[in-house]
Amino acid sequence: MFLLISLLLFLILVIIGIVVLSWYISTRLLYRTGVVPSFRIPVKEISEKTVILQKTANTKRPGVFGITAPDGQAIVGPLLSETAETVTRECIHSAGILSGANVAWNTTVYRGMLKSQLELPITDVHIPGALGDMPAWYVPGKRTTWAILVHGATGTREQSLRSFRTLADLDLPILAITYRNDEGAPSSPDGLSHLGDTEWQDLEASVKYALVQGAERVLLYGWSMGGSIVEMFLDRSSSANAVQAVVLDSPLLKWRVTLDALVKKNSLPSFIARVTEMIVSLRTGIRFDALDQMGQGQSGIPTLLFHGISDTTAPIAISDTFASHHSTITYHRIPDAEHTQCWNANPEEYEAELRLFLAQVLDVMAI
Repeated sequence: MFLLISLLLFLILVIIGIVVLSWYISTRLLYRTGVVPSFRIPVKEISEKTVILQKTANTKRPGVFGITAPDGQAIVGPLLSETAETVTRECIHSAGILSGANVAWNTTVYRGMLKSQLELPITDVHIPGALGDMPAWYVPGKRTTWAILVHGATGTREQSLRSFRTLADLDLPILAITYRNDEGAPSSPDGLSHLGDTEWQDLEASVKYALVQGAERVLLYGWSMGGSIVEMFLDRSSSANAVQAVVLDSPLLKWRVTLDALVKKNSLPSFIARVTEMIVSLRTGIRFDALDQMGQGQSGIPTLLFHGISDTTAPIAISDTFASHHSTITYHRIPDAEHTQCWNANPEEYEAELRLFLAQVLDVMAI
């Protein structure tokens, strides 16, 4: 009897542990707190042309990235050399104090004080939505097709700044939006993210705003969960007929697979993903089947799709399948790119492909 009771208590504790862990994961998914900079990477030396950093998995990645210190920022370029402990990278631009500082690595590059490096007239506007006004950035352009940019779950509008220069060079008005639960935007009624299931309505409000302001058509451009929001808008909105083209970067097209990937990345047993899914559904009313964009039609809309081969958040196999099912998708698999880092891995190639696609769908000359 004692052994049976002990076994029963052990099983109860295991079940409680599984539920607590899954609840914690669901909370990380549903509360969009953003990424807090972690200033852990020492700057060993910096000059006008180079920066020497502690060697980490991030600092040795090929491509162009940003570093941020409490009082300084820089754009760092290609890897020039490395030792067992350090990497030397090209310093493309720096501002503020970085010498001797600890920095955080970032993929947004043009964040904060470096936004001015784009040399664009970026102004603040507010978009009326069902829950209240949502802040957005606007860049004027001569075309009647507006580019509406939608960031991912852990990102901000700054995530979209990497594409501003290319879009502006083609004279597209740019609207980089926020949505519910973003900083400065209204909260959802329950304060939780709905993984795109309700956020698409804020994109719909942004499209209507653009149309009222003079847009005739729109280009939708989404990163990560922003891609989910774009696809849900196309599937559900009565304004979807205003969309001329779509750009997707590392889209989360099947949340169930993304949840599996996150569990695997944290070395947890696979069944934790299913328990977490149930908890997310109980907390929000979301059905994961409704978040699955794999079977949705693109209605013949020209779509440019970028996805990193090394993506551990949204496995590239999903985009492989998605692209194979739609003849209107132009697909680029990017080597050495983690989640939402397709531009970072090779900015010149990324921008060239973006220009070429837009030139074709907008019927203009590529720059």
